Amino acid sequence: MTKTWDAIVIGSGIGGMTAASLLSKVAGMKVLVLEKHSERGGLTHVFRRDGASWDVGVHYIGGMEPGSRARVLFDFMSDTALEWNRMPDDFERFIYPGLDFAVPSDPARYQARLIEHFPEEAEAIRQHFVYLQKAAQWHINGRVMRAVLPWPFNFLLGQWLRLGAKMATQTTGQYLRSHFKSPRLQALLASQWGDYGLPPEESAFAQHAIVVWSYLKGGWFPKMGASRIARTFEIGIEANRGCVKVCQEVTEIILEGTRAVGVKVLDGRGAEPKEIEYRAPIIISNAGAEATYNRLLPLKSPAVQLTQEIRKEILPLSGGYSAVVLYLRLAKPVSTLGVQGENYWISTSFSHDDIHRQTTVVMAGKPQYAYMSFPSAKSGDDRFHTAEILAIVQAGAFSAWHKSTHGARGNDYVDLKQRITNGLLDLAETATPGLKDLVLYSELSTPLTVEDYVSHPGGAIYGLKGSPQRYLAKELSKASPISGLYLSGVDVSSLGVSGGMYGGVIAASRVLGPLGFIKIMRAAQQAQSKPTVAPKASVRSSEKKQAVLVSKTALTPTIWQLTFDISEHVAFTPGQFAMLRVAPFEWRNYSIARIDGSRLDLLISTRTGGDGSLFAQAVQPGEETEIELPFGSFHLQSGHEATRRRVFVATATGIAPFLPMFASMAASGKLETCELLFGCSRKEDIITALSELQHLPRTTVCISRDPAVEGVFHGRVTKVLQDMDFGPGRLNSTFAVPRLWLQIVKPCFLWPAQIGQEMEMLVVGAGGGDVSSIVTAEILLIFSNCGSISFCGAF
Repeated sequence: MTKTWDAIVIGSGIGGMTAASLLSKVAGMKVLVLEKHSERGGLTHVFRRDGASWDVGVHYIGGMEPGSRARVLFDFMSDTALEWNRMPDDFERFIYPGLDFAVPSDPARYQARLIEHFPEEAEAIRQHFVYLQKAAQWHINGRVMRAVLPWPFNFLLGQWLRLGAKMATQTTGQYLRSHFKSPRLQALLASQWGDYGLPPEESAFAQHAIVVWSYLKGGWFPKMGASRIARTFEIGIEANRGCVKVCQEVTEIILEGTRAVGVKVLDGRGAEPKEIEYRAPIIISNAGAEATYNRLLPLKSPAVQLTQEIRKEILPLSGGYSAVVLYLRLAKPVSTLGVQGENYWISTSFSHDDIHRQTTVVMAGKPQYAYMSFPSAKSGDDRFHTAEILAIVQAGAFSAWHKSTHGARGNDYVDLKQRITNGLLDLAETATPGLKDLVLYSELSTPLTVEDYVSHPGGAIYGLKGSPQRYLAKELSKASPISGLYLSGVDVSSLGVSGGMYGGVIAASRVLGPLGFIKIMRAAQQAQSKPTVAPKASVRSSEKKQAVLVSKTALTPTIWQLTFDISEHVAFTPGQFAMLRVAPFEWRNYSIARIDGSRLDLLISTRTGGDGSLFAQAVQPGEETEIELPFGSFHLQSGHEATRRRVFVATATGIAPFLPMFASMAASGKLETCELLFGCSRKEDIITALSELQHLPRTTVCISRDPAVEGVFHGRVTKVLQDMDFGPGRLNSTFAVPRLWLQIVKPCFLWPAQIGQEMEMLVVGAGGGDVSSIVTAEILLIFSNCGSISFCGAF
C-alpha cells in the first residue's frame, strides 16, 4: 500500500516533532511522523507504573523564561497548551567531599557564591562568565544561525566565527586548567558534564558553555510531565491533516536516483508485522546521523558515494556514552527529606574523566558519580512521589547481553541490575539521608534498554559526541547531499532537549527555503500577540477514532467495565490493546476485553489513582473521547493440536486480554483444553464469577488476604503452580503473557538458558501492580530450571 504525504518524518523525538509541527503550522503541510516505539516522543516520552510516571530523557530545560526564543517556539508549537514549572531558586546542588554547593537561578548570585567559596580566584571567576557567554554565542551562531540564514549572511557569519574558534573548540578540561588554579574549582565548574555526556577532557568547551549558559537563569520542567511535549505538538500536526503513527519502524529510505522519495516501514501495529511503503517529496530523519547515513540509506545506491565524506566524519563521533538509570517510587514527598525538587550531582572525588573506572565501579555496586532528580516534584503531580538516579557508563560493559531480548537476559543480568541498584541507592543516601527508607518500588534501565527503544547504537543517549572534532567537522554542518532528505535533532544542532528542538527548527527552515527561519520566527512571534485558537474538535487524525461511552459497570469496588461505541467495526486479534485518551494530552493503554461490531469493552482499574483511574470513575454514558486501536503482537499461536494444555494466569484486570481468546476458543470447541488461575486479594475482587465475563474455562480462584472465603484456594497463584505437574509425562503446556503486563514485570524475569528439553513453558498473564510483580518473580523462579520457553506471541 502506498500513500502520499507532503513530508515524512522518521522518529517522534523532540527534533522530529518540532520539524513536523513547524511545517504543519507555518506552511500548512500534511506531515506523517513515523515512530518505532508504541509511545510518542522519543526520549521525551514517559513510562508508568501503577499511576506513577518517570521521564526517560527530559530532566530539566534551561532558557525557558517567557519571551525567550525557545519559549516562543515551544508556545507556538503547542498553542501554549504546554505549561512550564520553574524549578526552585537553588535548582542544582553539586556535592563533593567537604563541598556542598547550591547553584542559584541568577548569574550574578552564582558568580558571587563561587567567589565566596574561592576568593583567591575571584577575577578568574568573573572572566569565566564572560567566556561562557562568548563560547555559547559562538555555538549558537555556528550550529544554528549559520545553518538557517541565507547567503551571503551565513558566509559572513562563517568568517566571523573563525575569531572565536580556538577558544570554543578546545576541550573543557583544557579551558578549565588554563583559567583556574584550584582543582576543586575546576571540578565544580565541570559538574554538569552529565547533561551532555562527555567528561571535561573529551568535550568541546563550546558544548559545555551552551549547556551551562542556558541554565544561568535556572531550570524549567513541563507541567505534569514531559510526555505532553509530543502530545501538544501533535494537535497542530493533525489540524493540517497530518498524523503520528506509532509501532512503525522505518527500515529504509527509498531513493530514485539520488533523490529521497519515501520510506519502507515495518508496521508493527498488528498481530504480525508487515511491510509497507509511504511516499513524500520530503523526508526528514530524526533517527540520528549515524543511523540515517549508515543504515537507512540503501547501501547499493549513488547515495554511498555522495555521503562518503559525511560517514567518515561520523565514524569517530559515534559510540558515545550511555547510562544506567534507577527509577524509584517513594512512599512520601521528597520534601520530607528537605528536598524541594532541585537536582543533585553527587561525586565522591574531584575527578570526572576516568569513565572506564566509573563504569567498573558502577557495575560493582560502588558508583562514584551520579545525577539525581525528582520528576514528580518538578512536574507538580503530588499524587505520586518519584525519583531518578543516573550514572554515565560505557555501553560496552553490557556487550555480553547485546544479542539478548527484554525479559530473556538471564540470572546474571538480573543480579547485575540488583547490584547496580543497591550501589546507586547507597550513593544517593549520602546526599539525601532517609531516601532508602522511602523506596516502595525500583526499576533499573541500562544501555540495552535505550538501544531497544530508541535505536541509538550502543545505547548512546546523547547522539554524536560533543567533542572538538564534531565542531571542526565540515560536512556534518551542511545540508544533506541527498536531494529531498533532511536531518533534524541533536546531531544537527547540539545535545539536549533544546538542542534537539533547534535541530528540528533547522530541518524545517531548510525545507522552507532561504527565508525559512525568518518565516518560522515571524509566525511564532505573531502567535504570541494573538489569542490561542485551539484546532477544531472535528479535526481528528486518521489514526484516531471517536469513542462514545455507552455504559459503565462496576465489576468490583475497583474495576469498571466501560463499553464504547467506536462507530465502525474494527478487526483485531485477541490479546491486542487500545490507546484511550483519559484526560487532555493523557493517553493510557488497555487490553481489549471484547469487540462486538462497533462496541468495545475495556476493563479499567481505579486502584492506582492515576489519570486512567480518575477517568473511569468520572466518565458518564454519552461522553466522548478518542481511541487508537488495535496494537500489540501478543496472541495465541495458531496450529496447535486441540489436546494441547493451556494454562492462563491473571490477577485483576490482567484477565482482559484473555477474554477474547477464551471466546475464540469456545467458538472452535477448544476451551476445554484451557484452565485459568485467577488471583486476587479478597472476595469482592473475584470477577470470574460475574455474568459480564463469558466463556471462561475451568477456573481456580486464588485468594491471598481473605481466609473466610469458601470454595477457593487460599494463597497466591504461585503456590498452585508449584503443586501442578508440568513434567514431560504430562501434555505440553503453553502459557501466555499480555504485552502491557510484560512491561510492568520485566525486571523480575529469570529465564532458563537450557534449551531442548521436552516441555514448553507458559508465559504468564497478570494485571498491573505489586501483585503481578510478586507473582511473576515467584513463577519464574519456580520454572527457572525447566526446559525451553515457547512464547504464544512476539513482543
